[in-house]
Amino acid sequence: MSDLEAIKKLLKLLKRYRKTIAVIICCLLISTGLNLCIPLISKQIMDDGFIGGNKKLLIDSAFLLLVIYGINSMTDIIKEKKRVGISADIQYFLSKQSFSHLMRMKISYFHRTNYAELLNNINMDISKMVSIADESVFFIITQVFHMMGGIVGLFLIDARMTILVLLFIPVKYIVMKYFAKKQKMVMEDFIKYHQEYAKWFGETVGGITEVKLFHLFQHKLKEFSNHQENVIKKQKKMNMLGQWNIITDSIMIQFLSTILYIVGANLVFDFQLSVGSVFAFVTYSSYVTGPISAILNIGYLLSGIVPSTKRYYEFMDLQEEKDNGKMTETVFRELDLRHVYFSYGSDKAVLSDVNITFAQGSKTALIGRNGSGKTTIIHLLTRLYEPSAGQILLNGTDISKLSLQNYRDMVSVVSQQIYLFNDTIRNNIRLYEQISDDAIKAACLDSGLEDFIKEASLDYIVGQNGASLSGGQKQKIALARALVHDKPIIIFDEATSNADIYSEHQIHSLMHTRLKEKTVIVITHKQEILSEVDQIILLKNGGMIETGNYNQLLNKSNEFREMLEMENG
Repeated sequence: MSDLEAIKKLLKLLKRYRKTIAVIICCLLISTGLNLCIPLISKQIMDDGFIGGNKKLLIDSAFLLLVIYGINSMTDIIKEKKRVGISADIQYFLSKQSFSHLMRMKISYFHRTNYAELLNNINMDISKMVSIADESVFFIITQVFHMMGGIVGLFLIDARMTILVLLFIPVKYIVMKYFAKKQKMVMEDFIKYHQEYAKWFGETVGGITEVKLFHLFQHKLKEFSNHQENVIKKQKKMNMLGQWNIITDSIMIQFLSTILYIVGANLVFDFQLSVGSVFAFVTYSSYVTGPISAILNIGYLLSGIVPSTKRYYEFMDLQEEKDNGKMTETVFRELDLRHVYFSYGSDKAVLSDVNITFAQGSKTALIGRNGSGKTTIIHLLTRLYEPSAGQILLNGTDISKLSLQNYRDMVSVVSQQIYLFNDTIRNNIRLYEQISDDAIKAACLDSGLEDFIKEASLDYIVGQNGASLSGGQKQKIALARALVHDKPIIIFDEATSNADIYSEHQIHSLMHTRLKEKTVIVITHKQEILSEVDQIILLKNGGMIETGNYNQLLNKSNEFREMLEMENG
């Protein structure tokens, strides 16, 4: 995305607030018009009031200035209230938009993403983009109005001195543009180093166990110092550039004022200008020269906003899960994988020509060594992945033609890596569905969680990702969750890996009771479960090498027997 495209995106954000911005600009116009009167009134106070000795005029003019400042204050309050509303609304809109996009993104993105880095980037980018509605932006608009009015005021007082001010403008423009360019370069480096630090921080905290066990603290502290040194160095450089910008601007303005006072004094002594006119002229000159900094400082503003805008919309352009299906299916009968291939991009195929039929009520086991493609098949069945080639059919219909929500409403997964939210056991089982406590307790009984519920209750807070529970307890909650939602397809993805002997027997017995009519797909090497399923699919290097029931494979497959021996010692 180019800088121009990023700016267009920012302006599009403001397009929804045209009426509110119109009100803000009206307030700015009123304020600007009143401010342009102040130098003329001050001139009158000086020339006719103090020097001319007109006391009444002086008092009336002073009160008029008070009224002008009062009106200005009221318009500023109205303007600021509207501006703050726009800023808050844009922040909410961008946050909601990015969160919604994140929830719909392909699961593969999360496998290669550092969450701390992701959160840091999104928050930083939104914060920068929201600054498009900051007071400084509308201040620039005010300054443009001031500049135009100031030029008119200068010519009304003295055209000769006005030439001096106009000649000063290009000089100041060149100097200010130099600082804006430097600021943009430093800001881009700052964003890069800050992103690298956030990524490193997330990885370090994620590996805190290894840091402790392998005494890596000093090494990580050194890495921290290196990352922070880069970030702080760029931060200091940005701050100093800003300070140099302010100092240079002040010196140039003061230099111009000095020249104007000298030239103005000569005109006063020659009786060509009044004292009040000189002071009014200097004030108007600040209206003309001051905005140059503000207008050029938009480069400073955009130097922070544009890179963040580009990164934000690059994130928003990342692919979401495809959900083009319009059809719905209310009854499950059969699920077929036909000549299914899968690979990550241009990499070697993870699955090659896989053909499996999962009949209604059937029990199927997927087995194979690590990397054989078992979990990939589960991801395809749950539509977390899409086949590179081939079809997955539900009741004869390609699942890509079905509504994603409708399709997933048919599948429950009990995974080895089950995630629990930092909430009660009850809410982790029902997951926002209106399910009675009786139904939840019945599911807890079948999953083997009943004893723990009696001790801790359904209101027990499980902690972040079930930190307050054992691996076996988490697995039982996952099983209870699957049972209580009562979907036609139940998938056990290495679900017995953290289970104790009792829990294994519990799952085995469920196959003959509560799950008897369900279509069950299980990844396991447990002999007790394998001996009960209808079919076993033996996978190797992404392909099917053997199929059959337990006794058939035991008799004909050396690979199968070796796996059983390894699993059962």
